Amino acid sequence: MRIDAYITEYAKKTPQSISLEEGKSSISYSCLDDDINAIASSLMDFNHCRFAILAESGMLYVKVLMAVYRSANIAIPLPIEFPKFSIEKILNAAHVNNIIATDTQYSKFGEDFFERFGTVIIISSSDFGKILHKKIETEKNNPELRLVLYTSGTTGTPKGVMLSDRNLAANAESIIKVLRITSRDKGALVISPHHAFGNSIINSHLVAGGSVRIGNMNFIDSAFNLIGSDVSIFYGVPSTYRILLRYPDRFKKAFSSVRTAASAGGGMDQAIVKDIRGLVPSLEILPMYGQTEATARLAYLPAEDVDEFVDTIGKAISGVILDVFDSEYKPAKPNITGELVATGDNIMLGYLDDEIATEKKIINGWLYTGDLAQKLPNGYIRLLGRKDDLIKIGDHRVNPREIERSIEENNEVSKVFVVPVHHELMGTAISLMVMPATGTEIEKLFAFCRKSLPGYLCPREILFIDHLPLSENGKISNRSIIEEYQHVKASM
Repeated sequence: MRIDAYITEYAKKTPQSISLEEGKSSISYSCLDDDINAIASSLMDFNHCRFAILAESGMLYVKVLMAVYRSANIAIPLPIEFPKFSIEKILNAAHVNNIIATDTQYSKFGEDFFERFGTVIIISSSDFGKILHKKIETEKNNPELRLVLYTSGTTGTPKGVMLSDRNLAANAESIIKVLRITSRDKGALVISPHHAFGNSIINSHLVAGGSVRIGNMNFIDSAFNLIGSDVSIFYGVPSTYRILLRYPDRFKKAFSSVRTAASAGGGMDQAIVKDIRGLVPSLEILPMYGQTEATARLAYLPAEDVDEFVDTIGKAISGVILDVFDSEYKPAKPNITGELVATGDNIMLGYLDDEIATEKKIINGWLYTGDLAQKLPNGYIRLLGRKDDLIKIGDHRVNPREIERSIEENNEVSKVFVVPVHHELMGTAISLMVMPATGTEIEKLFAFCRKSLPGYLCPREILFIDHLPLSENGKISNRSIIEEYQHVKASM
């Protein structure tokens, strides 16, 4: 069943129920269904073709996305927060002939940008289908393909994750169970809807017959106003919570009526949990873990175990099986490091136009996540960093996340980040970037490293930084750490 079909179902059952809110506007399920049909009417003579969507976050974006589904075509949302050259890389990789853009984005990107497309449709809140030009071409696509999400586009060749109707519906239903979403719930969407996490928020609430309150984090006043507008479930990546917690009084007031604070897109550390607990003790904290290749979510940490096991991803959501495999593709025993793997109805069809990458990622029906992990005796899973992040120093393979954790647990610091740097003899050595806490001293950190770490792991330098090295989509990765290091060095 397609996601848009759930909207039609609620348009018949509860036509006046609110589906989407944005600013002072709202739209019922009945009106949303009508608007989707109006936009889809311009797409019906295409036969399962790829449509790029260039639209800012908002009700109009949701309408266009669902209209592409309803017309039985394929949606490829473009992350507008990416720079223009990254979007062009995605378009080149996706071989897209058709695009739907809002009038705002058409003006922003300019007429020349759209010359590459055979079909260009411009939409606005008052005009659901201004066709600038139209050229229907026959395409050969996976018959199950409905949505393509791109995980990155800033460096290298971007990969398009192919998702089916079954993937989208299965993951939405699993998330509904974990978060206990009902038709009475209103979810807050303040992160990008063009990526897996944001997309899953829209899907899960619409499948449940609930509503989505759409906003952003551009202005702190509007963000807190959104949270305080009868939102029952708030969603954010860890950096979202760090930003909001800078305003403790406002956080306490806004979240006092929120039932659940859900997170994904990175680990929610103990400091965030402690701060939230101190301000709103009754607020349910529910961390989740996922990947774009798994439609959205794979695991969650039950709220009752957050205080004790926040350094884990908890257990699999319903419909998913998680395990940790060793180098011989066999299940590893508890407390033995291997690669986290997953299987279930939410696992992607593959990468768009890239069979080789797909075969490396999905083996014998298991998605190899690229995350190093260990199973705990209680069945929960602890992540130990990315497999690709391992650093080779001489003959040693080093997990930078383990080094960071060791230094953080034994020193007065806020955060530590390991940076691989060139070494004349060993090939690679490490430097440290440190967000200091009260009392942090560089010499004490050097002394700890000399005493507690092997010689080849003693840092060549330690640099203080005053903010997290976040990527453009709000995550901390090995790449974002290296880029921040290069920035700091260039400014010295």
